[in-house]
Amino acid sequence: MSLSKLKKLHVIIIGSVLCALVGALMGMFLVKPEFVNYNEQYQRWLGKIPPGTEELAARDMGAAFAKPLADAQADLQLANMEKIRAQQNLDAQMELRMPKLDFSNREAGMIALWHEQILKLGPMLESFAQDKNVEVLNSGFVLPPPPANPNDAVFSQDILVFPLGTVAVQGDFKSIMKNIRRWNNCRRLIMVSPPVLQGTSPRLQAAYTVTCYIYPIAKGGDPVPMAGGGTAGGQMGAPAPM
Repeated sequence: MSLSKLKKLHVIIIGSVLCALVGALMGMFLVKPEFVNYNEQYQRWLGKIPPGTEELAARDMGAAFAKPLADAQADLQLANMEKIRAQQNLDAQMELRMPKLDFSNREAGMIALWHEQILKLGPMLESFAQDKNVEVLNSGFVLPPPPANPNDAVFSQDILVFPLGTVAVQGDFKSIMKNIRRWNNCRRLIMVSPPVLQGTSPRLQAAYTVTCYIYPIAKGGDPVPMAGGGTAGGQMGAPAPM
């Protein structure tokens, strides 16, 4: 059949077939892949099919970063809790063992130090040294005289150090060890040196030195004007590091 003999109906039929074929091809190569892709993502979102390789890799990478971050946050929280507990323990010990000496006002601080040394610290230590579980051979503590000058260098120290002298006791070994550990219960911060032992138990003798440390609430403020221009006096105890 020649093209000249094609009738109008034939042209319409052939055109319709070609259009249907083109539409089918477009649906196969363009529309269907996109639909499958969207449908697959939707099914993954519903959890009905496992994620693809790229998605799994992304999730694994996210998990790899998330776990160290979570561990670090947990460690930070634990460290903060331990810091709070340590600070609470420190505050409790300071409240128990430290006199409230504030040298920001030098004159008032000097009077408070007199009261601490003369009326509290000396009698307290003499009384505490009397341990009924051992025979106390010596407990003669010696405190330096408190300063009489509010501009004394002692009021600028971070720590007041009182070397008190030597304690000597006699008894069995266990009682002597308890006597040394007993200083942990004193109402002041006391350091005991390693004991020197002589003899044999139950009449073992031990001698050790005792030092008291006091941390003021605040160091000295402005110097007090003195007659004659004096600004400093003697120094009590051993100088503390600044």
